[in-house]
Amino acid sequence: TIRMAILSKKLNEKREFWMKKIALFFLFVLFAVPLYAENAVEDAVVARVNETTLTMKDLEAGVDRLIPQMTFHKSVPEEKRKRYYKQALDDLIDRELIYQRAAAEGIKPDKEQVDAALQQYRKRFRTEEGFKADLERKGLTEEKLRSEVEKDYVVQALVTKSVIEPSMMSEEALKEYYEKNTSKFKQPESVKLKLVSAKDEAKAKEMLSKLKAGEDFGAVAYEMSEDSFRVKGGDIGYMHKGRVLPEIEDVAFKIKVGELSDLIKAGEIWYIIKVEDKKPERQMTFEEVKDRLKKDLEAKREKELKDKLNADLRAKAKIEVLLKAE
Repeated sequence: TIRMAILSKKLNEKREFWMKKIALFFLFVLFAVPLYAENAVEDAVVARVNETTLTMKDLEAGVDRLIPQMTFHKSVPEEKRKRYYKQALDDLIDRELIYQRAAAEGIKPDKEQVDAALQQYRKRFRTEEGFKADLERKGLTEEKLRSEVEKDYVVQALVTKSVIEPSMMSEEALKEYYEKNTSKFKQPESVKLKLVSAKDEAKAKEMLSKLKAGEDFGAVAYEMSEDSFRVKGGDIGYMHKGRVLPEIEDVAFKIKVGELSDLIKAGEIWYIIKVEDKKPERQMTFEEVKDRLKKDLEAKREKELKDKLNADLRAKAKIEVLLKAE
């Protein structure tokens, strides 16, 4: 059917997205040249997952997966790296358990995808000698490199099968959720405001006098206001209740469109507001919310299924953590 064709297309797009994400992520980890390698006891066992051992080298690579790319690892002190050890080890254990389940189910890596990822990595180097020197520096062989890439693809294949595919929602399911929860999709009453502010009451009174005399609000805001909205002529856009200071909110929802407030004091600052427009509460349509709703519900479902998968695998596994807590 047309609906199934659309779902199939979306699923393929999502699979392709995750495969590209794996390739880019893995290449990023490989490109990094962390400083720990010279000092860490790389072969020290930090955990055993069934019959598989995880070493300090694995753990440090796991830390590299967590540290933001912008740090380039080398600028991160050793003590800060250690803060990531527990999370990195948990991720490594979960990854290993998923890999073991995938292998037991006979899932194999896609040779074309693996070849493409490896080819992308090799293109980083001008010569074959440079490529091999980089592998040696990282303690890798070509066989080990391929094995790690294959492992990541196998892991993601099981995650796609057990988590991503079951989490996808059809438009009918989204609409059913929307119709059962229409109260969640109401756009609250809102006001469009312009605002000026000053710490000094005398200055605030001067601004109020100018505005009441008919001077342009934007010009007064730009020349005299003491907040970041001055560069926008005091325009802060539409705000609903709970999004502005209570003292301002109390006035904003009472005065009429086009009306100027008196001085409003909130904390140590004086404010003046002008209401530009008002919008009543309204029910948002399904078409307005469906894209965001789909993203939110699928993300929530993915997390639930991933957490359940990890918990189920851990419950049946023999896990021994040897890493000493810092």
